[in-house]
Amino acid sequence: MGKQGSAIVSIGLGAAILYLGAHAVTGHQGLMAYVDLQAQEHALEQRVDALEEEHAALEARAARMRPETLDLDYLDERARLTLAAGDSEEIVFALDR
Repeated sequence: MGKQGSAIVSIGLGAAILYLGAHAVTGHQGLMAYVDLQAQEHALEQRVDALEEEHAALEARAARMRPETLDLDYLDERARLTLAAGDSEEIVFALDR
């Protein structure tokens, strides 16, 4: 192999390294895809946290309505809110929470 053959091999190896390097950054399983997956993971973890908080709030609300732990004040509040009803001598203020 002469100088010309050695140059061709060097160019071929350089092209292969360049090709593999480009795919390592922009490929389907490359660095940019990894960063995108990290962002998706973070967003999904935040969604899971929010859903767990919502579940805990609903669970606490349901616990107040169970027969063995019935909270009559809460039941009265929910009934008035749901039915939009009150006593004729009461003044009802609806507050946004």
